[in-house]
Amino acid sequence: MEIDQIKRQVTLLAEEHSTSGHEVEDWPDSDLNEFSAEKLIAGYCDEKGYQVSGFPHEKRKHSDELDENYFCRERFQFYLDTLATTHDDVSDLMWHYVSSFWKDQFESKEEYIATLKDGLGSAVLYDFKI
Repeated sequence: MEIDQIKRQVTLLAEEHSTSGHEVEDWPDSDLNEFSAEKLIAGYCDEKGYQVSGFPHEKRKHSDELDENYFCRERFQFYLDTLATTHDDVSDLMWHYVSSFWKDQFESKEEYIATLKDGLGSAVLYDFKI
């Protein structure tokens, strides 16, 4: 899928997310929209062959040796966050995602990327062993 197509899909998911008419905490599908957007971006990265310490390509080859929870959402979040700090195309997609779903969370893409780098440096944000 092309970047523009992914951005359009993310925009639609974000609009649905924000116009649900419910508080996000009360709306069970809100996480589903976020997950769907992340999955689109992760799929793009996978198609491009991007890896972080062998994840996900090399690890899939040996998935029978891995814990069943290895391919968890947190690990994919780490994957996307890491790629957003090293690949311009992924940083554009992730910035579009974040600024579409949470318009007021960051003032700029640069602030967002700096926050990712800080989080990756501390590894506190991720609930798994790297």
